[in-house]
Amino acid sequence: MSHLMKLMLIIFSIFCASSYSCNYLSVNGADDWYPYFARKHPGQHGIMGDIVVTAAKRAGIEVSMQPSIPWKRILFNLRYGNLDVIAGALKTEQREKQFNYSPEVHHADLKVFVRYDQQFNFTQLGDLQGLNGAKVRGMSLGQKADEYAFSHLVINDVPDPKSLLKMVATGRVDFGIFYASTGRKELQRNKLEEKIVLLDGSVSREGLFIAYSKTSKCQDQIALLDQQIIEMTHDGSIKNIIAKYHANKIALAKEKNNEN
Repeated sequence: MSHLMKLMLIIFSIFCASSYSCNYLSVNGADDWYPYFARKHPGQHGIMGDIVVTAAKRAGIEVSMQPSIPWKRILFNLRYGNLDVIAGALKTEQREKQFNYSPEVHHADLKVFVRYDQQFNFTQLGDLQGLNGAKVRGMSLGQKADEYAFSHLVINDVPDPKSLLKMVATGRVDFGIFYASTGRKELQRNKLEEKIVLLDGSVSREGLFIAYSKTSKCQDQIALLDQQIIEMTHDGSIKNIIAKYHANKIALAKEKNNEN
């Protein structure tokens, strides 16, 4: 092997090593998911985002918040190591095969959204049989609800919460399923409070977790981050973050409607 070829291989090896130097962890989360995740306001990342940022700071790790992409693509990137951390996700049996998880750090209620003039009594998932529904693409309803929906319900995938609510408002679907607190904010933001209502009862109440890539090159840093999150579940830090958002102590500016 020539001296030049050896030099080129050394340079290439150094370049590859620097590509995986793990100087920071890449983080992403779902769009339109306040108070759980927010990306458009510096220093205000939502409950799940703040948990990750706070834990990383305690561990001495830098984080890089990634740009907005569809939720299903975020899951894909985490699975194949193109993303290190998702700030907020439900846990299912399928996802546990693909990702690692923090302890449960919060929870969320999934509700049924319908037009005011098409309300019905909802007490169990069976009440949705025979109707045409929608949810955000890639979104889980929780393990049991996912299994029931797959076998018994008609639920279409839509790209984002705005599309979901517009389909309900225009009668293109009979119902939509989405997060209660986030959905109420989206109704207000899209001026649909007088057209759409949340039915009593919940589809499910699901735990929320921080999800980690199993194929990331930065497993040592992920382990340090997770350790801090575990400590935060015991020392009150996570409760303080949750209280800060739910008590409306953060004045989050209204996000501009995306007309695309």
